[in-house]
Amino acid sequence: MLYYWTGAGTTLAMLTPDVAWAFPHWRFVTYFALHGGVVAAAAMLVFGDGIRPGPPWRALLALNLYALAVGAVNATFGTNFLYLCRKPSGASPLDWFGPWPVYLVVAEVAALALFSLLYVPFRRRRR
Repeated sequence: MLYYWTGAGTTLAMLTPDVAWAFPHWRFVTYFALHGGVVAAAAMLVFGDGIRPGPPWRALLALNLYALAVGAVNATFGTNFLYLCRKPSGASPLDWFGPWPVYLVVAEVAALALFSLLYVPFRRRRR
């Protein structure tokens, strides 16, 4: 799960950050250090320790269950974690996915496509 979530989501968050502060502000540095650490940890587990990721549909199912819990938090506290309530204020790939709530469905399809691409190196060949 970590491999898929970081390979697709966290990497995109680092490529198109929604950060209000510029370098060298401590929040900017912390954002990239923490996100980069998560990506590095996933890469180390998969490529360093040889832990093979499972099928991508499991990671997508787990992501949807997580999004349900996060949606409850968003509704309770008025937050916007995972951008479930609205797009980020700055430019992001979600801008290509249409208005809310359409972009949630398109993002679901994009996540499955990215997870499937990340799984390609680990697919077993049929004989």
